Amino acid sequence: MQDEVRRELEATLAARRELGSAHEDHLVAGFLERIEREIDRRVDERVAKRSPPRSPLNPATIAMCIPIVAIAGGIGKLPGLIAAFAALVIVFAVAAGAISLRR
Repeated sequence: MQDEVRRELEATLAARRELGSAHEDHLVAGFLERIEREIDRRVDERVAKRSPPRSPLNPATIAMCIPIVAIAGGIGKLPGLIAAFAALVIVFAVAAGAISLRR
């Protein structure tokens, strides 16, 4: 990567010599933008490596299921519980699929 950055810098300096100092701000801004994009790419790559795999089954989402199950069981009895659990399984399956697609 250092060779590529060196070539970019040399090309920017050569363009500055050729075009003159009137275009210096534009050339420097373009070079810095390319460097910034490369830094962002590297940071994103490192963060992706360090991030733990995300799962829709975390304590917060499971805690949200408690009132759903309680209400479904209280109002709909056994059929309500079956419907609630079936819906939750579908929601968690779709969420897990969406998470795996983002990787």
